[in-house]
Amino acid sequence: MQGTILQILRDPRLVLDTELTSLVESRIQLYLDLLLKWNRKINLTAEKDPDSILKRHVFDSLQYSRALKPDLRVMDIGSGAGFPGIPLKILFPGMALVLVESQRKRCSFMETVIRELGLEQAEVINARAEDIPNKQEGQFDAIIFRAVSDLKQCLALGERFVASGGKLIVKKPPDESTDQLDSSLSLKEDISITSYQGLVSSLLVYEKCFT
Repeated sequence: MQGTILQILRDPRLVLDTELTSLVESRIQLYLDLLLKWNRKINLTAEKDPDSILKRHVFDSLQYSRALKPDLRVMDIGSGAGFPGIPLKILFPGMALVLVESQRKRCSFMETVIRELGLEQAEVINARAEDIPNKQEGQFDAIIFRAVSDLKQCLALGERFVASGGKLIVKKPPDESTDQLDSSLSLKEDISITSYQGLVSSLLVYEKCFT
């Protein structure tokens, strides 16, 4: 499996410009081991083998690195099993990460991953995004979503947490419209990304103007 992880990390479609250390590889391996163990008890992913999880979820998650910098304050809303937040945190250890998930069992899994991998500046909030206290508003350089809801709902859920000049990043399928979106965020970048299997979609980067 180590060889497959390294193959994923070196895939040119990810455009990873960070130094790939053995620690990144070993942490991804441990993350997969924990996910497979927990997947036997609770439903974290539909995929049950490490190769499928790597190629669908880890590869997909690392695409977000194209719109992020290593030392940002990031909130991942609707984290589930930790995608895309945990692979990004492994890649960028200096990132301050908050994982938001409403299901307690999934939160317990992510808390175990953080502890077992020794990830610093990472925490889990067990809540729906709508119920997170106002003190978190405007505190993050980037809000990220993956497979949570439609684009309009993602903007509505995430915009209050974005700091001035910060970003909201969401994956959009090709057939979803970006028209008639009522938001304080403006679309700054549309990054074309390709899944491991070759399916093309977009990584939309919205920005909150300085106030």
